[in-house]
Amino acid sequence: MGILQLYEADARGVVGTRVCPLPDCTAAVVRREINGEYSMTVSVPRGARFANEIIMGRAIRAQVNEGGDTQHFIVKKRTRSLSGGMTVYAEHQSYYYNGVIVRGSAAGARTPSLAFNQIWIAAHPSVSDLGTATFSRTDNTQVTSAAVTKPSSLRQLQLGWLIDNFGGELIYDGFNVEWVDAMGADNGVVYRYGANITEMESEDILDDYASGIFPYWGSMDPKTNVGIVTISGHVLNYPGTWPIEVIKAVDLTSAFEQEPSPADLLTAAQEWMAVNAPTGIPVSIKASRARLVGDTPVDLGDTVTVVNTPWGISQKTRIFALTFDALRGRVTDVQFGTINPGFYGAVKNTK
Repeated sequence: MGILQLYEADARGVVGTRVCPLPDCTAAVVRREINGEYSMTVSVPRGARFANEIIMGRAIRAQVNEGGDTQHFIVKKRTRSLSGGMTVYAEHQSYYYNGVIVRGSAAGARTPSLAFNQIWIAAHPSVSDLGTATFSRTDNTQVTSAAVTKPSSLRQLQLGWLIDNFGGELIYDGFNVEWVDAMGADNGVVYRYGANITEMESEDILDDYASGIFPYWGSMDPKTNVGIVTISGHVLNYPGTWPIEVIKAVDLTSAFEQEPSPADLLTAAQEWMAVNAPTGIPVSIKASRARLVGDTPVDLGDTVTVVNTPWGISQKTRIFALTFDALRGRVTDVQFGTINPGFYGAVKNTK
C-alpha cells in the first residue's frame, strides 16, 4: 500500500523539504481528465497521526497511475466533520498557472508551435524557471490568425485557446507541459463486462452539442461602433442529420486584423469547424474496474477494447477520464469516450 508524503511548498507551489509521511489516511483518490481536471481528495480519520501538519499550501506527493509515477498536489481546501475526520482537497502543481497571466497578443498568422511558445514566454510572472514547454505535435503546418484578445491565465489559454484553435492534448508533469497529438497508447487491453468491468453506466451529454454555428465578426458595442459582419445565410451547419437543432454563436473577431468580407468570414468559419467538428451526441460509458492478476496497466488516453461477450459486441474506444486509488496503486473507475449506444443497451439486458 502506498503512503502519501507531505512536503513544504512555497507560494508558487515549488516543493521543498519533506515534512512527514501520512500513514493513516483512509482514502486518496486522484481524478484525471484529458485536457481537464487533475486533482486529489484525501480522507483523514479522527486521531490520524500528523493530521495537523496538513495545512493550506503544503504539497502532498502521491502515485497517479499504475506505472508508479508520482506527482505533487497543493492543499487548497480542508473540510472537518463533527466526527473529527477531515477531507482534504488538493490540486495538481500545474494549477499554479491559473494565477499566471498572459497579457494578450494581436491577430497574426501563427503555427501551433509559435502560438504555444508565445503564450509561455509572455506569462507574468515568468514561468521559465519553473518548467519547460515541449511541442511534440506531428503537424506544425496549420495556421491561425486568432488573437489573445484580453489578459488571461496561462492554464486557461493552454487548455482553451490552444486546444480550440489547434486541437491536441496537454500532458502536465509537475510544472512541465507537453503538447501532443494524443496521449496514451494501445497496448491491447480488453475491458470485459462481467470480468474486469463490474459495473457500467451510460451518460448522454448535450452540454457542448451543436448542429451548426453562427459565425460573426465585431460587436454592437456603442464604444467601438464597428457593427457585426455575418456570413450569407448567417448559419453554417455541420454535415449530417442531427436529432436536435442547436446553433452556437462563434466569435471570430480575433481571426482578422480588420473587418472581413462575408466570404472571408465564411472561410474562417469553415476552418474553425474543421478543428471543432462534432462526432454526434456524446455517449460515454463509466465503468467500475476490478484489477485482475496479470492485467496490463492502463492510463489516461489509452485505447482499449470494450467487450460484452454474451452479445458478441466488441468496440475500441479511449479512456478520457479515470479515478485512481493512490493508496492501493490501481485504477478503480474509467470513463470511455464516444461509444456505440447499442453497446450499453446490450449490457443492461444481461444484468
